[in-house]
Amino acid sequence: MLCGAVHAAFYLWYGNPETDGQWRHWDHAVLPHWSPSIQAQFPSGQLFSPPSAPHSPFVPSLGLYSSADVEALRSQLESVRKAGIDSVMLSWWGQADASVGRDSQGVSTDELVPLVLDAAHEAGVGVTWHLEPYGGRTPESVGEDLAYLHERHGHHPAVWRQQHGSKQLPVVFLYDVSAEHSAGERERWRAMADSVRGSEHDAVLLSLFVDRRDVAFVVGAGFDGAYTYFASDGFTQGSTSSNWGAAREALDAEGKMFLPSVGPGYNDTLIRPWNGAQTKSRREGEYYDKMWDAALSCGATSWTITSWNEWGEGTQIQEARPHRNSEGWAYADYGQLGEGWYVERTRYWAEEAKRTCALVDGEL
Repeated sequence: MLCGAVHAAFYLWYGNPETDGQWRHWDHAVLPHWSPSIQAQFPSGQLFSPPSAPHSPFVPSLGLYSSADVEALRSQLESVRKAGIDSVMLSWWGQADASVGRDSQGVSTDELVPLVLDAAHEAGVGVTWHLEPYGGRTPESVGEDLAYLHERHGHHPAVWRQQHGSKQLPVVFLYDVSAEHSAGERERWRAMADSVRGSEHDAVLLSLFVDRRDVAFVVGAGFDGAYTYFASDGFTQGSTSSNWGAAREALDAEGKMFLPSVGPGYNDTLIRPWNGAQTKSRREGEYYDKMWDAALSCGATSWTITSWNEWGEGTQIQEARPHRNSEGWAYADYGQLGEGWYVERTRYWAEEAKRTCALVDGEL
């Protein structure tokens, strides 16, 4: 296992009229609450009108870019490299030629993979796979996806590989599979994992760690470890930084990896106005530093960042600039820290992570 690896969640669902003929995600609708009584207290429907009023609490320094814009990709991945990040966890919603291979706004991220791989290779950044819960996803379809990704992209030099036993394998983050804790579901995931072991499309398989039940899930499903993803400290047991030491020890005892996920803050109240309890202020960078300190202190040897560019949830570390909409309302920005502070600060923490790992390795 490569000690000190840092991976960042990277999203490909953005679009604008200049590149795509329409807005994508920057005009995201307000999401309803599942409880009618709570939903009645909040607005619903489409309330955002980019470019003046996008759906996110921050606005990128690049402007409201398209994920299909090659120059925007190059700019982002160069910043990713400057941040010391080893790989971008590419949000992937299924095969483009499948009817279910789309995200919630109908965007096919699969079609953009070749552009990202080439831009990442040019920048000297790796690419890992972040498999999202597309409609109809099953353990069996994920097995097919692993074969598909290997066939299409497995030999691209940008695909990031991790030492795993005697092999160098690509890394696959499986979002939201551990929610299915029944014995039958674990057996289906185990059958999928067993089917890829030793094959050309073998991979390091990491599932979402939501709570302590996921230790048994990771073991039973035959996965290699788990990551916590959520950037709101305390949202789940897994994303509660004070639990990371115990979670790492429990997985380590089973020979499995634990990857805590750090974030700079959290604010999704523009698209989920009923979710204010999970908002986490950035506190001029203090929140990010605190999460990183906990992540390095828990004994983990690899980490993920949520996120590089999930703008709708306000977890991005990508550069952001001040912005006012046409009515004069000011969007958030990084204040006196400056537009690129989180990129620079991530570089610091990535170097600390590698230094910490080197010290641990020297003691073994």
